[in-house]
Parts: sequence; structure tokens; C-alpha cells
Amino acid sequence: NKLKSLPETIGNLLNLESLDASCNKLHKLPNQIGSLSSLEDLTLTENCLDSLPDEIGNLAQLHQLSVDSNRLRSLPSSLASLHNL
Repeated sequence: NKLKSLPETIGNLLNLESLDASCNKLHKLPNQIGSLSSLEDLTLTENCLDSLPDEIGNLAQLHQLSVDSNRLRSLPSSLASLHNL
């Protein structure tokens, strides 16, 4: 896959429970990712992400977050509010 971005409209997928966007060329995630209120599993391994949006802390149902093999130097403090991780 060679996705460089996810559309902002991804935030409209309110019933989405799992998203695997691994092995792409993503450089950033849209802030609207935080609107995915049913998301339980987010896999973003092997991309080019250098940061995650603060809105990721809104994903209260998230049980698994995989972000290995990216360019992340830090994680947003909002992750601390995700008690199911």
C-alpha cells in the first residue's frame, strides 16, 4: 500500500471498530480520527508518522494501539486518558 494520508471524512465512520493502515506512507493522521468513538483496534505500524494528534485521546474504546516502525519521537499526553489500552 502507498497511502500518504487518510481522508478527514474518516471521522464519519462512527461504528468502525478496527482500522489497519499499516505498511503505508502516512505522514500524519487527520484530527478527525478522534471522532471514531467505537474504535477498539488501531494499527499504524510501518508508516512515516512523526506525531499523533492529541485527539487520539478521545478514543475511549481503544484496546490496542500499534505504532511501531514509525518516526515517532513522543506520544501525546492525551493517551494517558485511554484506560483500556
